[in-house]
Amino acid sequence: MQKLDNMNSDRDCFITLKRWLENRNRNKTFSDYFHQCGYRTIAIYGAGDMGRLLYEEVKNTDIAVKYFVDRNAEGLREVEGIPVIPVSEIRDGGEVDVLVITPIGNYDEICRLLARQAPEMRTLSLREAVYEF
Repeated sequence: MQKLDNMNSDRDCFITLKRWLENRNRNKTFSDYFHQCGYRTIAIYGAGDMGRLLYEEVKNTDIAVKYFVDRNAEGLREVEGIPVIPVSEIRDGGEVDVLVITPIGNYDEICRLLARQAPEMRTLSLREAVYEF
């Protein structure tokens, strides 16, 4: 069963990346999408491949990435000078407009975890976002 779950997750990642690239080929960017939604300051959940790709897309724009959130924050500390914090350090308080959740396969599980830690934090699924712009 684990092998099938990994295959589904890999397929979901591929489909998400494909749509992201299609958007870019149409000159649609996450920066534009964030502006449309009124998001100027974001945090990125996941400092792995997808999170870093998102960061690369917005880093030279006026979208500010305040921090990354990652389960392995202790080992990472920072990505290109942006702090990486564990979930336990997230606080409600308006520091960011939205937390973009980049892991594709376990969005619901991450949202449940975040709801306990920072119930007022607005979240956005990267997977859903690529289909909205």
